Amino acid sequence: MVRTEILERSERLAAEGPPLERLRALREALLAAGDEAQRLRHLPAWASDEIADQGLYRFALPRELGGEDLRAEGQIEIVEAASAIDGSVGWCLHINSEINSLILRRMALEFAHEYYDDWRVLTCAGVGPGLQDARARPVDGGWRLWCQGSFGSGCHNATWTLVHTHHVGVPAEGGGSSERAFLLPRGDFGIVDTWDAAGLRGSGSHDVKVDGAFIPERATLPMELFGPCETFANPTFRNPLQAHYNKSAVAMGICRGAIDDLAELARTKTPWTSGSLLADQPELQYRLGEAEATLRAARAFLLEALAELEANLGPLPADGGRARPDWPVLRRAFLACVHAAQATRHVVDVAHNTAGTTASRMDHPLERRLRDAHQAAAHAAISWRHYRNLGSTWLGHEPGALARLSRA
Repeated sequence: MVRTEILERSERLAAEGPPLERLRALREALLAAGDEAQRLRHLPAWASDEIADQGLYRFALPRELGGEDLRAEGQIEIVEAASAIDGSVGWCLHINSEINSLILRRMALEFAHEYYDDWRVLTCAGVGPGLQDARARPVDGGWRLWCQGSFGSGCHNATWTLVHTHHVGVPAEGGGSSERAFLLPRGDFGIVDTWDAAGLRGSGSHDVKVDGAFIPERATLPMELFGPCETFANPTFRNPLQAHYNKSAVAMGICRGAIDDLAELARTKTPWTSGSLLADQPELQYRLGEAEATLRAARAFLLEALAELEANLGPLPADGGRARPDWPVLRRAFLACVHAAQATRHVVDVAHNTAGTTASRMDHPLERRLRDAHQAAAHAAISWRHYRNLGSTWLGHEPGALARLSRA
């Protein structure tokens, strides 16, 4: 069982105030962390520890595991606020708290109590094209694994890494597939310095490498990581879009920060040859109003669609609810996730353009917002390509792989 100290610590934090307030109290520290992360190309350890110590990698976990059992709206608010401070900080906070809760869906409860019996538990993931040459060998009591996975955001501070290849499985020596996802503790994986990106530069999304480490059977998970969990009542654990809406929250937070940065600049900048403050120019006022409306509309659509999805899921199936959402409800929520990322990316573009050459300088916050907004919106979970994938279904086309998310 999770130690009493873990549960008591969670209760003390909750008594001090909601997680959103605790995050806001860290604002100055996280601003400094964002700047340092740009130089390091990963979140500094002290900042990750500050986030962990405030329970901000655990807020989506159930209370019996020392979490705060937040639903989608509460999760989005925290990720959004962190990303408004700094995109890389928000990305690390979102993805490491998200993976912490996603893996719980498919984890045996006994192992879960052991896994989360570490207040600073932080799970990164090695996924994507870097796993093409992965191989696994079945051995007594478990597996040995060789792989190098991409996009291990937060890997420098991770206590565990998750290795998964979606629905394919790692090839097994002798033929076939492992049909497993693997969890490995710190010390059993290494970091390959591959993350030299412009956007979300401080996220530390380097490759994660495993060289023959042993994984006991209990530390493996089914390949269907996004399948519904019927152990905990919170519909988060049956929501197939948890990895999507939190990335949309990062995009919205970056956008919020960009709008605020533009308004602050406008009060002090007089553009060359204009003779008046940027704030007094009708073009700025128009663009600021349109930006605010676009962000708020995208946010309202996202929160409304996710509230509808959670209501559609209802209580646990054993109590009359659903294991997976109905397709029309899921489709609207998926579209809202994509729209939130893509619409706010456009707003950041406009904010950067409106600021003029001031925003072109590497030391200006709008320059970082621009890079981060594009990187966030490029993620496969919220890519612009889903507009077509989803839009075609309103014309009678089969949803294809998208329907898998709503199948019972």
